[in-house]
Amino acid sequence: MSRVTEPFKVAALEFNPKPDGFDRNVERASDLIREAAANGARLIVLPETCLSGFHPTPQAYLPDTDTLPGKATDAFAEITREYNCYVAFGMVERDSKTSLLFNAAGLVGPDGYIGKYRKVGHNAVDVMVYAPGNTGHPVFETELGTLGIVICYDDTWWEPARLAALKGADIIAYVCTSGKITEGGAALAASNHWTIAACQYISTWNGLAMVASDRSNSEKVEALGVTMTFGGSASVWQADGSRSAHSAATTGNNNAANPNSILYGEIDPALYDNDQKATLNRRRPELYTLLGYFRSPVDVSATRQSTKVDLAALQYAVTSGDSDGNARRAQSLIEELAATNTDPGLVVLPAFSVAGSPADEDEARQRAEPADGRTVKLLGDFASQTGKHVVGSYIELSEDGQLFHTVALITPKDTVAGQYRQTHLDPSISKWATPGDQLAVFPTEIGRIGLLTCEDVRFPEAAGVMEVSRADLIAVPTHWDGNYGGPLQDAIELFQVPYPSNTMNQWYSVAKMAQAYTVVANAIGDNCQGSSGVFTINPVNSDEPPVVGSVDDTEVVRLTVNTLGEPNWWMSQAQLIAGRRADLAVPMTLAHDSEAFQQWKNSPGFDICAWAPYHE
Repeated sequence: MSRVTEPFKVAALEFNPKPDGFDRNVERASDLIREAAANGARLIVLPETCLSGFHPTPQAYLPDTDTLPGKATDAFAEITREYNCYVAFGMVERDSKTSLLFNAAGLVGPDGYIGKYRKVGHNAVDVMVYAPGNTGHPVFETELGTLGIVICYDDTWWEPARLAALKGADIIAYVCTSGKITEGGAALAASNHWTIAACQYISTWNGLAMVASDRSNSEKVEALGVTMTFGGSASVWQADGSRSAHSAATTGNNNAANPNSILYGEIDPALYDNDQKATLNRRRPELYTLLGYFRSPVDVSATRQSTKVDLAALQYAVTSGDSDGNARRAQSLIEELAATNTDPGLVVLPAFSVAGSPADEDEARQRAEPADGRTVKLLGDFASQTGKHVVGSYIELSEDGQLFHTVALITPKDTVAGQYRQTHLDPSISKWATPGDQLAVFPTEIGRIGLLTCEDVRFPEAAGVMEVSRADLIAVPTHWDGNYGGPLQDAIELFQVPYPSNTMNQWYSVAKMAQAYTVVANAIGDNCQGSSGVFTINPVNSDEPPVVGSVDDTEVVRLTVNTLGEPNWWMSQAQLIAGRRADLAVPMTLAHDSEAFQQWKNSPGFDICAWAPYHE
């Protein structure tokens, strides 16, 4: 199949089904699809369950169900054949053999029906009406690129999009009905959130283009006594993570009569090969073994008691080679911190906290220290002064002469609680450093603390290991100059409290997707972009947005939190782990050149034959 090489038009349809029957909704959807296709859209994406609306029980859904392929795909295929386009849409699928209902998405193209995906990430309502998805995460070859599908609450977990990326996806069709209970339904509060408000990570963590659709009206569900409000905010993202089109959120302008609308955008296939997608080749599958384990409902390592902690990131100029000056600048902020708050907590310093970032191996060896050298001793002094746990990093010279970029965690009693050697090396650091061989989380008096640094944050698997290792807090000393990642651009109108404009999306994503408060300390000067922050676990629906520093000022960025969050929030780390599909995550633990990985990658979806090597 030949691929397009020029930018092409796409459309995200904010389509609002009506409660007068499946066939009428197919007709209405067909009219809107035809309009978008006639206006030149080559990929058209409709919302989740767009042919039925919302129902509270499987029995209530039955009149509005269809098979895949079925009547809906036949109707849409007439349009895709005529206009040489592709349509991805959500519907309630009735399995013809078992009569089970699945929250599914179908894909049709110029040659008719192509395939389907069944939703994996179920929320508190989904589990009442749908069977668990059993297609794995298939991708589909099209002339527009290789296409994967994510359905709404799937995006609460980072794995679905990552698995599609590993299978070779270029584009994600994000099929969403992002609803929030706005009247009644206290018992369903655990799922009361906007999913589409936080979908940028799908693109930016995986280097994928994305077309995201949603409903834009409200619907009263009489059987449950609730009104569901839908957020709108359809969007189009280029594969380099930039948002190229976005429709307004419906907050403050939402009712049952809101009309359908079409958001047009453009996708440039020249951006499919991008710097973030290239990191797929730098993954470390041997470090991700825990992702294949289901750690729920009982995990004896998990923290049971929430702790109130003061979290702080120190932002200052870390000048290369100016160890004394760097130490003085850090000391000044430590004194400021100690004078204002001595509560238990965590303080994080920028990467290369004292010595500064070396330009090459010669400089690295000149500044290298043993594991109990100057930097660790200084961090111990800071911990004693503040009464908090302190994290910083240094160039470690091991006993056998190897160099590592090492992060140290020091307790208020001036003891080393843990050290971590960076595992995913930045290209500049790889010139002199040996990669570490373990991702680790360390138990402390204030909770379990995970350590990451620098480009570790570009790999969602690293955050995932922090999650399944039950980190309560993640400390990230970094030296970020803006050469990866970038500002968060999610649907800010749907956030209860707006996030700062210089919120770095990958730092934000680590906290939200691992459900662990994340403290990132970055330097200023020497091309560094500052923006240090404390990144929160429920940034959309709580009054606890990220706290982010400036781009270029010396400062202490801080926030006091309860480590396990609030019990009534829509998500927690325990719920996140309980809902993840560890069985589908196993390919992320396999070496890229292994037979098992290649079998999985080349199969349409979840092919049980691909797991045969584990049983031999």
